[in-house]
Amino acid sequence: MKITQENILKKAITTRFVLENNSNIVSVFYDEDEDEDWQFFGKEEVTEEDARVVSIQHILDIDNSLTTLPEILRGQSAFRNDKNSAWKIEN
Repeated sequence: MKITQENILKKAITTRFVLENNSNIVSVFYDEDEDEDWQFFGKEEVTEEDARVVSIQHILDIDNSLTTLPEILRGQSAFRNDKNSAWKIEN
């Protein structure tokens, strides 16, 4: 699924670094579980205390370059070096 095809009100997991420190999103995970959650992370190492739940719309508002994210299947992830780099898909 492409992120732009997702329900904009669907929950997304990110970190306080992305929300509060404007950390660039460099890794995206599309979970395989029944909830099919999306996760968006910067380069920082994180703990559960750093996790935040927002909507897909909020994530796209924070970083509209995510609209260039290629299609990701459940259980796959995507990585890039920085906000201006191309995405690489991994299984």
